[in-house]
Amino acid sequence: DLTQYPVFPWVLKNYESTEIDLKDEKNYRDLSKPMGALGEKRRAKFLDRYNSWEDPSGIIPKFHYGTHYASAATTLYYLMRLE
Repeated sequence: DLTQYPVFPWVLKNYESTEIDLKDEKNYRDLSKPMGALGEKRRAKFLDRYNSWEDPSGIIPKFHYGTHYASAATTLYYLMRLE
């Protein structure tokens, strides 16, 4: 079940170094913020989506993210790249 796969890649933010010191806090992203708010540009994009959403039927409430960031397809794509 791919939905049970851990979401570990999004804990790290250092993808440039050839070696990563796991004790160095600079290598980890700020877990107090969701993925959509990690940069000002991304935060503004998702905030704009939320504020401008208007469902003509009135059924669908406002939302920041259209899908879960770790869908099965995304996880499978990442795993295939690891091979």
